Amino acid sequence: MVEQAGQFSRAGGGTLRAFLQWVDDQISEGARVTESPVPESDEDAVRVMTIHGAKGLEFPVVILTGINSAPARGGNPVIVDRGSGRVEVGVGSAGERFATPGFEELAEIDNRMSAAEHIRLMYVATTRARDHLVLSMRRPAKGARTSAAVIAGYLENHGDLWEAVELSEMAMLAETQPAGGDDPRVLDESLHSTEHLDQWVEDRKRALAELSRPQFVAATGLSRAYRDAEEEQDSSEPWRRGRAGTSVGRAVHAVLQSIDLATGAGVEHRARAQAVAEGVPDREDEIVRLAQVAVQSDIVRRAVASQRIWREVPVAAPVGDGSLHGFIDLLFEEENGLVVVDYKTDAVTEAQLPEVIDRYRLQGGAYAHAIGQITGKPVQEVVFLYLQPKSEVALPNLADAMNEARAAAQLILSADTA
Repeated sequence: MVEQAGQFSRAGGGTLRAFLQWVDDQISEGARVTESPVPESDEDAVRVMTIHGAKGLEFPVVILTGINSAPARGGNPVIVDRGSGRVEVGVGSAGERFATPGFEELAEIDNRMSAAEHIRLMYVATTRARDHLVLSMRRPAKGARTSAAVIAGYLENHGDLWEAVELSEMAMLAETQPAGGDDPRVLDESLHSTEHLDQWVEDRKRALAELSRPQFVAATGLSRAYRDAEEEQDSSEPWRRGRAGTSVGRAVHAVLQSIDLATGAGVEHRARAQAVAEGVPDREDEIVRLAQVAVQSDIVRRAVASQRIWREVPVAAPVGDGSLHGFIDLLFEEENGLVVVDYKTDAVTEAQLPEVIDRYRLQGGAYAHAIGQITGKPVQEVVFLYLQPKSEVALPNLADAMNEARAAAQLILSADTA
């Protein structure tokens, strides 16, 4: 809290009242606020973070805790219908509640929306694991609607995808299991031969190869080899470092996820909050400017005009022996099909655009392939919206890019690559 107060002050915040209002905003908008910067993914470290702060990150192993309690519902006494501007109020417990006529109806809608948001957050949390997902679960009380109970229900008929580990079983594994003899402390001497050692090494190598085979691949990871090769050649150009590791890029994406895209209303407020949350309060103006570029772009105006628009869309589709997944920044539907929009905050020149578009070709193709598989609808266009300077570039030869992305994902996920 002290650190956040200091960042707020350095960002130009003034009074204690203003700071407390900012804190209240962070609580109410918690699902959209990114946590402070964390170590890079290749550092040898354990990170402890909230579900909200895990978006856009991946880890070899994820341990998900705190899923054995049912999420709170119906705690808001004042509910606003954003469509009509109607305000409904309910005070008191369910048995002795004073409420305006439309409160119960809006409360039910609000609960459903909260439940849907909770499911989205759980999807974000569980798909952060590249190799192993460890869930801290216990048997729920009868009828309890906890996240653990919901996950257990989905896993029930898919025993090949998970393994239950009981604490009692772990204790048994720690006990000595002698191979023979009267003294349990003495192991079978025949197991000490070089032949057994060679066989153990071979079995271990085979087991590691099988267990190391990824179960899924992220769309952003398909072009990683291409990107890594580029950066080895020359990492001096800012655009080559991408936006994923930059605080400004994360802040801009978070702002565009929550503001009114039709008018840009709220951009200054959200930019200030995200700049502080990302630890870059001195770059608030830059975040505002980049977000406004997006709002004023032709492709975002097309999206708003379509009236069928979705933001921060999680996608996953089966490919080969696993699945391909990712997050689409902006998705909308027109008469001829779906349009995928990917925001890019890389600083590039017009001359560099063809090269960087090629860099993200597989990522765009993967998004199009996944959303097409999920919905069964045609994807007519994938547009990369570069914000500095503003450039809207449609991915050329989209059908070929989709096929290439699928083939690349199959190669990574193929059992033969183990």
